[in-house]
Amino acid sequence: MKFQLRGKGPAVLLLHGIPTCGRLWDPVVEILRHHFTCVIVDLPGMGESAALADRSPDPSQYANEIECLRRELSIPVWHVVGHDAGSAIAVHYSAGFPDCVKKLVLCSPPIFPELRPPLVFRLLRAPLVGDILAPLVMPMIWRIGLPASVERRDEQTNEILAAFRRPFVGAGGTSRFVQLLRWGDPVQVLSRTAGLLPTIGAPTLVIHGRHDHTIPVSFATRAAALIPNANVLLLDSGHFLPLNCPVILSHHLVRFFEGA
Repeated sequence: MKFQLRGKGPAVLLLHGIPTCGRLWDPVVEILRHHFTCVIVDLPGMGESAALADRSPDPSQYANEIECLRRELSIPVWHVVGHDAGSAIAVHYSAGFPDCVKKLVLCSPPIFPELRPPLVFRLLRAPLVGDILAPLVMPMIWRIGLPASVERRDEQTNEILAAFRRPFVGAGGTSRFVQLLRWGDPVQVLSRTAGLLPTIGAPTLVIHGRHDHTIPVSFATRAAALIPNANVLLLDSGHFLPLNCPVILSHHLVRFFEGA
């Protein structure tokens, strides 16, 4: 699993969602690196990381890969931040390795089985139908759908969006994208994830955008209510908090991590 280390201080692990990569956190890392050692990963199958051997992106398997990385880096304990599907992975990691997580942040968490993925993703998950549609709809996802979800547009953001797309270019990339979406039954996986919330012992902050059209705001408030020591914070943003409002998000992360 590819990773980068930036900054000095207590370690913070940053987990992206699907189908993005570690570049999601670039604007946030520029601020956090002055306070923390940022551990930025490309999760298996995305960015520059190869897929897992069985090509299964189950969050519990990702959690095991993350623990292997922590041991490799000899980090005794770290703060963990997840965005989108990275939040589900962060939940599994925090529940599976509670002694390794000092504080937990879940950004835009899709962690309940009532989640309704976008129609285009549901179509791509369908055998045969998805294989036929993928070469036709994927260019629209990258050129229209994903950019429309990002409110902050500048040269850096354009470079980050290009990095998201790079592993999925060409016929092989299209197949890789479709396989990534076919990660299992979302209802079953998210039911398992939601069931872990009451077991999380780390102080937790759930951050969500008030204008998120991908994940309901109610998911954030429900998650915070189920986690024993959690608070919820709503920001004036859409789904991609690390890109839309990196300065505000970073401010709250620093304040939360450095607080008593």
